[in-house]
Amino acid sequence: MDALHRRTIALAAMLQASRIVDNIARHGRCDLEDLTPLVDSIFARESDNILQIYGALDRLAVGLHLVQKLLSGQEAQLAKRLMRYTAGMITLEKKLAKDRPMLEHLAEQMQRIRRQADYFGQTTHENVLASLAALYGETLSTLRPRIIVHGKAEHLHQKSNTNKIRVALLAGIRAAHLWRHAGGHSLFLIFRRRALLRACNELLERRERA
Repeated sequence: MDALHRRTIALAAMLQASRIVDNIARHGRCDLEDLTPLVDSIFARESDNILQIYGALDRLAVGLHLVQKLLSGQEAQLAKRLMRYTAGMITLEKKLAKDRPMLEHLAEQMQRIRRQADYFGQTTHENVLASLAALYGETLSTLRPRIIVHGKAEHLHQKSNTNKIRVALLAGIRAAHLWRHAGGHSLFLIFRRRALLRACNELLERRERA
């Protein structure tokens, strides 16, 4: 798979994570089927094959359709909200990449949380999500500029919701790492929109044929 398609998949993962954050904050809803591949990617080992990290294109269907929709100029308000979160993920990942102590702490704690996930038999068990959220809180949420989540207080004040939001942001930052390693940068979203959209359409066609 070439770099353009890897970038498109990473962008789809960031948008899928952003959509989860937005849905929880605004409506108090989270589809675990959409969250699970993102959480799994946090635990996945580095691989040159990005689909080994996410499992299959089907698992990023929501994100791929968002790439298609947003890059073709549809739903301007939704695009504005989701791209704000996505831009924040890209910015924080750049900061994280330069902070070796934080990277080492994240790697160490992820080993512990991976054992916890193995014990419970699922990566989206509430205790595992709580541990991932706490790890985000003590690491990435201390970096500036922070990602500000906008939504209804009644949803944002629920601990289970804030845990899932933090986990989605953590997964989005993981995707931002993959985006950067595939040669992605913020200007791509401005000057390479057509190329990304074309690659997205090709990936969706490949998904339909699978």
